[in-house]
Amino acid sequence: MFSRNGPIMKSSSPVDPKTHTFERLGATPQIMKTTASPHTRSMRRSDYPVALLVTGLIVIVYLVDNTLYEISVSKSYTSEHLYFYLEIAAVALCVVCPTLYLHCGSKRKPLAYATPMRGDLDAEPQVARQRRSSSSGGVASSSSVTDANDEPAWLQATSPEAQKRFLLPVKDSRRDSVPKSKVVPPVRDGPQRTQQPQQWMQHCQSKDARNLARWNQAINNAAKTGDPEKAEKLLEEIEKSGLQPDKISYNSVIHACARQGNITRAESWLTTMRQKGIEPNTISYNIIIDTCVKADDPAAAESWLTRMTKDGVEPNEVSYATVIHGHAKKGEINLAEQWLRKMISSGVEPNTVSYNSLIYACGRRGHAACAEKWALEMEERGLKAQLSTYTAIVDACAKAGDVVRAERWMEKMLACDIEPNVVSYSAMIDTCAKGGDLQRAELWHARMLEQGVEPNAHSFSAVINACAKAGDVPAACHWLAQMEKNGVPADVVVYSAVLDACAKASECVRAKQVFQQMRSRGIKPNVVSYASLAKPYAHQGDWNEVEQLRETMESEGLAMNEYFLYAQLLAYASAQPRKAERAEATFREAIVAGVKVNKFVITAAVRAMGRMRCDQLISELGVSCTAAKPQPKYGPSRKMI
Repeated sequence: MFSRNGPIMKSSSPVDPKTHTFERLGATPQIMKTTASPHTRSMRRSDYPVALLVTGLIVIVYLVDNTLYEISVSKSYTSEHLYFYLEIAAVALCVVCPTLYLHCGSKRKPLAYATPMRGDLDAEPQVARQRRSSSSGGVASSSSVTDANDEPAWLQATSPEAQKRFLLPVKDSRRDSVPKSKVVPPVRDGPQRTQQPQQWMQHCQSKDARNLARWNQAINNAAKTGDPEKAEKLLEEIEKSGLQPDKISYNSVIHACARQGNITRAESWLTTMRQKGIEPNTISYNIIIDTCVKADDPAAAESWLTRMTKDGVEPNEVSYATVIHGHAKKGEINLAEQWLRKMISSGVEPNTVSYNSLIYACGRRGHAACAEKWALEMEERGLKAQLSTYTAIVDACAKAGDVVRAERWMEKMLACDIEPNVVSYSAMIDTCAKGGDLQRAELWHARMLEQGVEPNAHSFSAVINACAKAGDVPAACHWLAQMEKNGVPADVVVYSAVLDACAKASECVRAKQVFQQMRSRGIKPNVVSYASLAKPYAHQGDWNEVEQLRETMESEGLAMNEYFLYAQLLAYASAQPRKAERAEATFREAIVAGVKVNKFVITAAVRAMGRMRCDQLISELGVSCTAAKPQPKYGPSRKMI
């Protein structure tokens, strides 16, 4: 029996281990040495057909060429076309035959090498099966399906001793099990199902976490854009996709409802969150508390903070600071202080925001000493005062007109290397204006410019208010010009302050010029501007001019308020003689229109109608002089306009 690589040697004698592998493959060591020679490799039997084909083609071309030559010489055929066709056929034969042979030969299977390599262990050579079949005395099976026992011995060997026996390389435990084949399997992103079940479950869980994070980001974006309906729909889509929403999902939906001021809907989602088995955290409750404070309902914020504690969720500094801010914003300093003490007793350290809320509340009421007390307590607890803290204290001093205290805190802020901003300087200048100290107000404005702080309309307005308080019309007009020179656009508040300065000095002509300048700049006057313009005429008793200003004001859609009512009654009282009848008619008309009455209006009415008649009219109309707070005599506040 012969194989393609050589004769198969049969032997029943013991075989040397070094040569056993070669015999299993169907060749002896001597034969393998011959086949391994480079010279012999080029003379394989598989190369014989190629040589025969080339030789045959040469003979065929020679014969065809001789035949054509004899035909052309003998001229036995006169057809030139036949000669041409025979020539073409010869050339085509020489080209087509080698091409067909090479094409058919490339489909043949490669020959099995004698020595098996690591990359060739997947298939047993045919000669090995023939050798095993012949050694057992039987015939090789024609079936293409074999069981595990039909595999060759060197393929079934797994132990190191067996591998050494069949000359297979032994795996070194000190080296990584890196395959020797050049073909490297692709690396997958995650574990496949063929791996351990625990690793596969971890992979699935991480994939679900990534998907849930994308859903939560979409809900958060919907909340930021103020679209609670979209946020709620996305939450429903999470449940439909088979994922379980977490605390972030529900908190984002609650935040979306809270941004729209829908407290009821936000509370409903908090309840749903608990019913789904997800316990709300501190953020969940803080969102509800903040929504209540923004709705000016600190009592509801208190109840949610209490409920938060009962539900076992520990409030943090943000929870308490929000409730403190809610009371401070409404001016309820006592309640805000009570919650600060509860915060400290609960072991929660207050932050700067909590103290700033109390300082701000004191500042709104003009309690400079109270604001200073909270600032000192904050420093005692180791909290560093911020720029907003100092500014709030200076603003409290401004409302109280305490220039000395305000300057002390400004100097302390500079000593702490905290640069005041334009709001801080404006508050300091306003403090000087309230005290009627024009020189000091101008000094602080100059210091602001030296520090490189750009002035704004509020800072210029504070200086002009100081001029109005002092009745210095030229200084007020100077600062108005400086304002325009610095490129700061003046607004109606600034022009109203200049008109107040003119009213203080009773300069009607200058007031008229300033009013026309305001109109020429495209600034529409308001009721305070008309009231400020009417005051200098009222002081002179020119009630005709005041009535004309009222007609112009009402034609522009502006209704009379307590400020203009005071100026008109003052004009009737200053007239010679007094216009008591006109004053009474104007007073009745204003009360019917719902105009609020303050003590300045009552004072002007008494001067115009007399004490007795004024008291009778107040009793008849049921007027209360405490219905409104009086306007400052000069320099209208920017918050009132």
